[in-house]
Amino acid sequence: MNRGGFILLFLSLFLADCVFCQETAKSQNLAKNAEAFSLGLENKFNENYSVAIEHFEKALELFPEDHASMYELSALYATLGLSEKGFEMIKKAVELDGSNKWYKIRLADFYKQQYDYDSFITIYDELLESDPNNLEYLEVYIDALLHLERYEQVIEKLNVYEENVGVNEYISLQKIEIYNYIGKKNEILHEMEKLANAYPYETRYLSMLAEAYMQSGRDKDAYQIYLKIKKLNPEDPYINIALLEYYKNQGELDKAFEEFILSIKNKNLDYNTKAQIYEFWFSEKSNDENTAKQAKAAGEAFVETHPDKEIGYYVIGTVYFNDEIYDQSQKYYLDAIARDSTNFISWYQLVFTDAELNNVDSLYKHTSTAMRFYPEQPIFYMFNGLSLIDMKRYEEAVKVLEKGRFMSADKKLTSSFDTYIADVYHELGNKEKMYEQYDRVLKNDPENVYVLNNYAYFLSLDNERLEDALKMSALTIEKEPKNVTYIDTYAWVLYKLGRYKEAKKWMEKVFSYDKNPQGINYEHYGDILYRLGDTKKAVQNWKKAKKLGETSEFIDQKIKDEKIYE
Repeated sequence: MNRGGFILLFLSLFLADCVFCQETAKSQNLAKNAEAFSLGLENKFNENYSVAIEHFEKALELFPEDHASMYELSALYATLGLSEKGFEMIKKAVELDGSNKWYKIRLADFYKQQYDYDSFITIYDELLESDPNNLEYLEVYIDALLHLERYEQVIEKLNVYEENVGVNEYISLQKIEIYNYIGKKNEILHEMEKLANAYPYETRYLSMLAEAYMQSGRDKDAYQIYLKIKKLNPEDPYINIALLEYYKNQGELDKAFEEFILSIKNKNLDYNTKAQIYEFWFSEKSNDENTAKQAKAAGEAFVETHPDKEIGYYVIGTVYFNDEIYDQSQKYYLDAIARDSTNFISWYQLVFTDAELNNVDSLYKHTSTAMRFYPEQPIFYMFNGLSLIDMKRYEEAVKVLEKGRFMSADKKLTSSFDTYIADVYHELGNKEKMYEQYDRVLKNDPENVYVLNNYAYFLSLDNERLEDALKMSALTIEKEPKNVTYIDTYAWVLYKLGRYKEAKKWMEKVFSYDKNPQGINYEHYGDILYRLGDTKKAVQNWKKAKKLGETSEFIDQKIKDEKIYE
């Protein structure tokens, strides 16, 4: 072989050997790549994310076009907060293998996280093109369309979804919500009708359709649906309410009331809803005989269906209270409290009932208990104080009334406390404190006729500040010109001022207005006549006063001696 041939043979063998070496190296890299990828998966599943990333990155170094490692890295980067790196990685994976749906889904998720719904939709357009009935694709696609407010397209895709799974509530309600938003009322009804027809025995869907008819002004169509519901399920928890509203709107109040009572008796309707219905029914009712009858029937229905709840007993108690049958009222209020001792309104009404019955022991007992449940409610302190006054426990009464007054934020209620406190001080003989309380009342309520009258009368008895007393008394008559108690006081102040003729004139008005005068009126009139020199008539009136009672301590001496004593 010549030299040239030898060289050619050598080059040929050398090149062949190089190619063999390259293939061997590539094969070795791929094997190492596979090993690194496998280790990456193992660490990912064991949640060793940082180690997993190192292995996947190593796999990429060994094989730069390893889109599977890019896919895995995209998720791991995102998990560690490196969203931008993850985004770039999945984009590369899609560029290398655009046919892989999982890569596309991952890329779309990144776009969604960036609120880039247009790019998200572009990817899913491709996915749906190859698999148009894929329900998972449709769900996320519809969600993206909603974010972009492409409502017509949403409806279109929901229809496709519905073709695959059939008519169902979830899809129908989504479409109804969109139709309502874009103002397509007819489509709402159509969708409701379709849902109700697909499930003809599902009363909930029928109720929804009936409500849609009502909102569209198709009351008669709604009524027919309501009747169908009642036939299918007489104990449907809301059918009575629906018919109640229908009949009420139609002016058929007797039928509406029947449904009202049935709704209370419906054991499938929750108690709180029934209480709301009760408030709704009576919110616009006038206080007449028919309303009272309906309220009692409602109360009885509550007691029958919910004997463990307080509302029925409270309602019946209030009917009796309004009819002034206080013993029955008291009984039912106590029944209400026995079922809920923390119900303020039941205690409140019970206390007023005790007051109407003039049952001092019950009033004291019940207000004492109510004060423990409601230690910051001044009304119970006021009635407790009044019961103590009636029991002549004056020192205790002052303490309770003062405490209640301190809690009162209402000007009129505060004035009442001050008035009763003044009355207690009168009973205790503490005139200074009594007048102090009267001044306090008149400061807040200068036209309080009860206090003005008492203030004037007691001043006249003490012969003090008589001109002030006359002004106070005159104001009471100005406010209530035919109140005989106030006229008597005015006449008596005039008497104390020595203005006997005027006093006589005003005292005679008492007898013209009051056909059943009290003993004190005749005694005062007798005193006035005596001062005017008519002793005979004076004694006659004193005798009338003694016969009626409620006179001064001097009445017997006046009659006996035919002489005035003060």
